[in-house]
Amino acid sequence: MIMKLYAFCITFMLSLLSCFGQETHIIEPSILEISYHTKYLNSYDDYALRIGKNVSEYFSYHTLRFDSLGSNPETVLAIINEKIKAIQNNNKTTHKVESPNSGDYLYRNLEEGRMTTYTQVWDSHYKITEDIPTPEWIIHEDSTRSVIGFNCTMATTHFRGRDWKVWFSEEIPLPLGPWKLGGLPGLILAAHCDGYLDIIASNIKREQLSPVKFYNFWEKKYKDIDRLSYLKKASDPTIYPKNTTFFPKMELE
Repeated sequence: MIMKLYAFCITFMLSLLSCFGQETHIIEPSILEISYHTKYLNSYDDYALRIGKNVSEYFSYHTLRFDSLGSNPETVLAIINEKIKAIQNNNKTTHKVESPNSGDYLYRNLEEGRMTTYTQVWDSHYKITEDIPTPEWIIHEDSTRSVIGFNCTMATTHFRGRDWKVWFSEEIPLPLGPWKLGGLPGLILAAHCDGYLDIIASNIKREQLSPVKFYNFWEKKYKDIDRLSYLKKASDPTIYPKNTTFFPKMELE
């Protein structure tokens, strides 16, 4: 069974390499990078919010590593072996590196007021462009906490079908945060959605930063799609193989 899986993985990855090649480009220098740790049930992931003067990007470190190494002929076999070990240990470990929408790359262009999400539904790749969303926040001045040494204030909102509770710090006066959360007078350093997801900043880096980049290691061809059409398509069970395991999506509406 393992040998068959190994052969399948090699064939699959090499077929990708024959069709795609690395392509990425720098958008602008970074001024700040925030690392976030996310927890969903018994799974976790680690994300970066990389911020430039005009453009910010949000992505999973683990997805970036897989895309980078998996698209390189010299390192693709190491990634295949990692995936096989993960499958073998699936029932032996209590924590897995997974999270909802972990394959997405999100870009916010503050100058243009636009957000672009690069995502996929099974084997199709899509580009969603929208105005940068601004949730309707209620700020709770009397509810505060410290996150990685910064004084934070709580705010709540109902956004895209879910109730969110976040903590933002005016000590970092940027209207940004993890995923699509933002629009407050300070950077969001923690976010919580009951029964779904926890996000908390684990580090802030100000020096020796990687630039804000557009990542497309596989040279995927993204089709334009509006957000609601994407949500409808992504929730259609008929386009996935049988017994596919689904993460509840970040957006429900």
